[in-house]
Amino acid sequence: MFFKKFTRLSAEVIDEKLSQCTGPKSGNVSFEALPPGNIDIVFDDGLTLSYAIESGDTLSFSENGGAPVTVRYGALKMEQIVLISHLIPKTRYAYHVAIDMRTGLVTAFETWFCGFEHDLREVHRHIRHGYVKREGAAPPEKRHTLTNRVEGKGFYWKDSTGYETLTFYPSVMWSSFIELNTPDGGLTVTAPSDFIRIDDVFFIYSRVECEYSGTLTLEVIDLFHIAKIGVRIGFDEYDNLEYVMYTGRGKITGHSSTFEPFNDYGTEIVLSPDSKNRPKPGKGQRPVYRPRFLYKDFTKEEVDALIREKLRLFEGKTIMSSYNTMEETDALAGRTLTLKYDDGPAWEYTFVDGRTLKFRPAGSDKWQEEQYRAFEPAKDIFFFSHIVTGSDPFRNLTHAVDVSTALCTCIDAQVGNGRKVWEVGHKALFGVVEGCGVTPPSVRRHGFTTDLVGKAFAWIYSDVMSSIHVYSSPESYSWTIMLPNYAGGFMWSSPCLYIKLREDAYLFSWTEDTCNGNQGTMVFNPNLMHDAGFFFGVGDDDVHLSAMGAYARAAGGFDILKYFDIKRPGSEL
Repeated sequence: MFFKKFTRLSAEVIDEKLSQCTGPKSGNVSFEALPPGNIDIVFDDGLTLSYAIESGDTLSFSENGGAPVTVRYGALKMEQIVLISHLIPKTRYAYHVAIDMRTGLVTAFETWFCGFEHDLREVHRHIRHGYVKREGAAPPEKRHTLTNRVEGKGFYWKDSTGYETLTFYPSVMWSSFIELNTPDGGLTVTAPSDFIRIDDVFFIYSRVECEYSGTLTLEVIDLFHIAKIGVRIGFDEYDNLEYVMYTGRGKITGHSSTFEPFNDYGTEIVLSPDSKNRPKPGKGQRPVYRPRFLYKDFTKEEVDALIREKLRLFEGKTIMSSYNTMEETDALAGRTLTLKYDDGPAWEYTFVDGRTLKFRPAGSDKWQEEQYRAFEPAKDIFFFSHIVTGSDPFRNLTHAVDVSTALCTCIDAQVGNGRKVWEVGHKALFGVVEGCGVTPPSVRRHGFTTDLVGKAFAWIYSDVMSSIHVYSSPESYSWTIMLPNYAGGFMWSSPCLYIKLREDAYLFSWTEDTCNGNQGTMVFNPNLMHDAGFFFGVGDDDVHLSAMGAYARAAGGFDILKYFDIKRPGSEL
């Protein structure tokens, strides 16, 4: 899904497809036939929904005592929780209602299409809490609430439809998921989400695939049995309406750490220090991160002009640079090294001083001078980066050179990745070092690794910037920006490369595709719990290469590597 392009559907197309749908389909499950009778639901915002169950698939409903409307419905039951879903005929709206039959408490999602003018296919939702009106009984005082009780959890799921996913909840308002059994699966996707506590055992999870298909997934999850009932509504990659109810079974794969105060139970999303003084959001409104509206879609001519006129090398601070950057080293000053990469380039380097180098292709008589910065993130591993002036596509070379083993790795990055002329593409090169006093090995090299897959770390860039990384697949990861109360907040994800240099040094490089298009590369020392790195790409008004770094805290992890085994015979369940 990560790289798929979804059609911007018109309202007319959406209305036509909705008119052909009478109710939810069964995802290989038997619907619950609700007994005939009436259900009156009173919501805290003043709405009353009155249901008259007529048969196992038909009901009539009215809003606030209005004229009743007859619809087809689907219902699933899990223990005492019933999930009812139905469209509102001749509209773009639907209701999905979760009822706790034991307590009478209710959470309902009202959903609709065409709520976002730039992408009409995206489903919007409005959440209501309330209760079933019972004859002679006083209204209950308790309600379902927002919660952080499931923050940090990870799951493997196999749905009754056959859909297999890994899901992660490192945030109280966002989640990530990986499609395991789709041809282009394996890359992490993030989505704004809701987490609602029914009780200690049951909770409601929803997500909307904003910036992608726009589909809404709504599930009630049972933590005793690791089971769920759910509904999906939206348009798939072929623009077909998907409206299906299903069940699922799963496993908890692990947990990432949570960092909010112990007396914070997540009943309120704290977006800013003054959140309590802000007006409540309007119907259907939610915090959404929309990169395509944040970053300009540059032309090649505009990119070339920025390179010529507004190139910034190691200047100032970017969002990824910090006050926790590792101390620079000038240990390379005065040295000459040749870096030979397999089936690729070989470069001779002379380090004039701690910030200036000259390099040339091996055998050439023409040197090129560039600025560089270098770190020593692990003993005898020198990590340095520079641009290649005059290159087209514009190029950035970042090398990790281990003078104790005569091994080196290069992340060769360029502006332009084949999808966007302003997004950075990269590749890894592996090779050996000549001139370091150690005989280069004939066969042994640095290489790609899965050592980090499943691990989670908190990264502290400064007093005001921190995030959680979940290394959620062999080719991708997600990051979560922390909210003011240190709960997990906004998320995004990127394809990435994981490379093992040594037991005490891992190189990690990512490209922020479908986002700001920048590329980051860092070397992480798990003994120091510190990294050193560089950030390269096109900004709003510049092209930049900057240093970055952060302190790390271990933040738990997930047992997930087995789910990416190509020999996996099927589901785990």
